[in-house]
Amino acid sequence: MTRLARERDTHLTPEEIAAEALRQFDQGGEPSIRSLAAALKVAPSAIYHHFASREAIVDATLALVWAEATTEGFERIAGADDPGPEEILLAAALATRRAFGRHHQLAPHIAATTAANERLAANLGLLATAFEGLGLSGEEAGRAFHAYGSYSIGSTLVLAARLNLGGVDQAKDGPAPSGDGDGPAEQPAEPTRRALEEMMDVSYSDPGRDEELFVDGLRRLIASFVPPAV
Repeated sequence: MTRLARERDTHLTPEEIAAEALRQFDQGGEPSIRSLAAALKVAPSAIYHHFASREAIVDATLALVWAEATTEGFERIAGADDPGPEEILLAAALATRRAFGRHHQLAPHIAATTAANERLAANLGLLATAFEGLGLSGEEAGRAFHAYGSYSIGSTLVLAARLNLGGVDQAKDGPAPSGDGDGPAEQPAEPTRRALEEMMDVSYSDPGRDEELFVDGLRRLIASFVPPAV
């Protein structure tokens, strides 16, 4: 058995390292082997004993956030009366967006492929069941999953980017130029232009409305998957 490091009364574990990495991400940092070792009061070699690289630590940290999302998604489904496929898909996407919204400093790494495990298999099985519940199977289900995942993850990344920036001043110095310079371009109606400008910062300025818009868009997307009645 390895000796305990000074100032520690327990042996270091991979879970402890991942939890500390997540804490450092949440505080706005990019955890390094040295910063983790210092926080955990061990030598850098103790970190390498459990993880071969920083990328492996990020992977383990992502797994923690995905576990949060999975737990929240299943709780949402369990709290519904006989949830249908649409509610299952909404619950999974909303839980993912909320989890990575809470840990938005880590969200840019969301595209990293986590190692296969029972939780991932269970999640994919649940989503597959939901798509089949919509009347899709095989290649059709795969295409729908691609669109669903792209919308959900894309929206999550936009949310995280806005939160990471702390909101962006959208003040304009004047009307933006339009057209290609060869002549006047048709101008959009003022209410439409203002509505689009409002949406630019809604994830930061009005989180509740932002989530409502996300759910509305996802419902529309899911509705588009349903095969037309014959």
